[in-house]
Amino acid sequence: MSGQLEARVAAARAKLEAWDERHTVSNFDHGMIHIPLRARNGKTGIDGLARQRAELQRNLDAAEAKLRRAQAAPRLAAEKTAREERHAAIDLKSMHGDKTEVQWALNGAWFKVVRWNKKSVTVVMAGERDTIPHTQIGGVR
Repeated sequence: MSGQLEARVAAARAKLEAWDERHTVSNFDHGMIHIPLRARNGKTGIDGLARQRAELQRNLDAAEAKLRRAQAAPRLAAEKTAREERHAAIDLKSMHGDKTEVQWALNGAWFKVVRWNKKSVTVVMAGERDTIPHTQIGGVR
């Protein structure tokens, strides 16, 4: 699959480079200034040429994006597996059971601990009990 996507990117890049090569003015003839744009750029005109190049550029961008997504898929799957394993292995109660305050990472405030759970901590927040998940703990003391 990756080989096909790489070939598609190479083909799109080659088409764009060939188009640029065909439509680049290397030796500008100043006599062309006096020729109408339609005559200078053929039937398609300057706007048509701009649309053609934009379409080729969009094709190249789309092919490169598909290739990047395909190349990133195994890495993202490995990161997801590692995240799930870390989540399964976490035990806040055994790690921080003797601590009395916890910092909430979202606002940096310290809260008094009511109870340590395995994956979260119950705290007193604004006079009411609330839970903070292990992913939002910024520190303990």
